[in-house]
Amino acid sequence: MTTALPKPKQMQRKNALAQLEVEELRAGLAQMRAELDASSEQASLEHLRALVDLFAATTERISEALEAPVGVTVDQAAAKLRVTPPTVRKWVGEGLLRALEGRKPVEIEPRSVVEVERILLQVRDSYPSRKWTEALAAYLHDQHVQGDESFQRAAEQARRGDLVEI
Repeated sequence: MTTALPKPKQMQRKNALAQLEVEELRAGLAQMRAELDASSEQASLEHLRALVDLFAATTERISEALEAPVGVTVDQAAAKLRVTPPTVRKWVGEGLLRALEGRKPVEIEPRSVVEVERILLQVRDSYPSRKWTEALAAYLHDQHVQGDESFQRAAEQARRGDLVEI
């Protein structure tokens, strides 16, 4: 009995899902590493740091083997984020999710799906079912504004107490 090899498009889709999982591992490892670095129990944390480093190295090797850049379909992103495909398309249009350039049909960058998924987890826990989309949009807008150079200069001036009276 021979098993038929998947078609190239099927392989590409499986590859995209694997890349999505790699991005989720990457994000989780970064969060674990930050929590470990913030902890003060040095002796018991060395073993955990070594495990996190091992997982991070494995994640990078898997990512390299997956022939990046690959994108996930709108349907795959919608399933991962537990939203509808039209919502994913809307978020791509608004810049909340990043689409890969020149791909038809649209393919979503796996890292952006994982970033939005992590934010969604926090927002869904904090807001009623219909208010979380507004909260997500506000959160992402705030993040964008905080990354602006003029905002960062103003925030630094405020920290120093260099306020201008109006």
